[in-house]
Amino acid sequence: MEYKLISLINLIYFQVGLLMSVMSALIPNMIDSYQLSYQLASMLPFAFYIAFGFLCIPAGIANEKFSTKNVLLFSFLLALTGALLFAVFPNYYASVVSLFIIGSSLAIIQVSVVPLLRDTCGAENLAFHSSLNQLCYGAGAFLSPHIYSYLTSGLLDQNRDKGFIFKLLNNIIPRNYEWISAYWLFAVLLFSTFIFISTVKFPKKKREEKETGSGVNLQFFKSKYVILYFVALMLYASCEQGIAIWMSEFFQEYHGLDPQTNGAAILSWYWILLSVGCLGGMLLLKLYDSRRVLAILSVFAIISFSIGLYSGTGVAKWVFPLVGLFESVMWPIILSLALNSVDKHHESLTGFLYTASIGGAFGPFIIGTFSDISGLRSSLNYIYLPLLFIAFIIFWAKPIIKNKLID
Repeated sequence: MEYKLISLINLIYFQVGLLMSVMSALIPNMIDSYQLSYQLASMLPFAFYIAFGFLCIPAGIANEKFSTKNVLLFSFLLALTGALLFAVFPNYYASVVSLFIIGSSLAIIQVSVVPLLRDTCGAENLAFHSSLNQLCYGAGAFLSPHIYSYLTSGLLDQNRDKGFIFKLLNNIIPRNYEWISAYWLFAVLLFSTFIFISTVKFPKKKREEKETGSGVNLQFFKSKYVILYFVALMLYASCEQGIAIWMSEFFQEYHGLDPQTNGAAILSWYWILLSVGCLGGMLLLKLYDSRRVLAILSVFAIISFSIGLYSGTGVAKWVFPLVGLFESVMWPIILSLALNSVDKHHESLTGFLYTASIGGAFGPFIIGTFSDISGLRSSLNYIYLPLLFIAFIIFWAKPIIKNKLID
């Protein structure tokens, strides 16, 4: 049961990576197809991540009241609805709505699987297995731009001897919107996972007579450490997505690289390095204190980002994606420090903390808004703020496991 559930959770994170990464690769195409300013383009990831602000806390409460299996089935059905809406109605407003729906579903999914993972592997192994989840997330995120590039190039290549899949996609996708083809594939994968989850037996939850709902979340707001961890997670999300959303457009504007080929490849390297970095991060977490690991990785991320942002094309296309390597275990470390410092209400706390994913909305939006005023390269300097805040966590974070954040 334990290994089967852990494998299922890793599969779920792989699909989350697919859905979250493809949006970054599509931004240049959306800007061209919909004739968008940077600010309007930033509303697409904004709609996706703002959903976390609305859904994470209710998802945490729902997981204390209902079975994890039923909550996951609902969330995958919701994600399937959003993917189909995006694929069937390729216009700007439908895209905003569909991305909000997909973001809502992924918020519920992530809030649901973290407590399940903690109960399955144990609190002492949570940071390690959370990093393994991040590895699977990164693998999905790495493949997503390649899937997008392969499908789009195949549909655009008039000289190619196309098989059944490409012929089918040609019949259902409007001309000049070939870039939405990835969402048709993701719809099939989501439906398959929905069927698979329905066949898996989940462990029964231990029901405890505890306060739930608004009373618990009020306790979280009263804890300065919970708030600090929340801010750290929000800033991390704004950093990760701020880089991912605008990376391909950055290389198109300042280095003249095609977003469908070179841009997608560079973006995929960002995600694969984030994925590979989890392997090294997992080893470091076995050897060193997680707070020290977090601080050191933050410093290296700042150095790599600075070189990538201001160097020439030859250096930038290799060094810029390296930021993903150093970001790889930041989220799981911060999340684990918070969860392992609390002795109860882990479902509700997970929902509360995952609300910080809303930072993924504000990071790209802030960068996009200022890009219309001062240029994309200048506005990307915002990334220094979250990386510096994360580096300073070492000065206030408490040791894990027995330090309560709430009474």
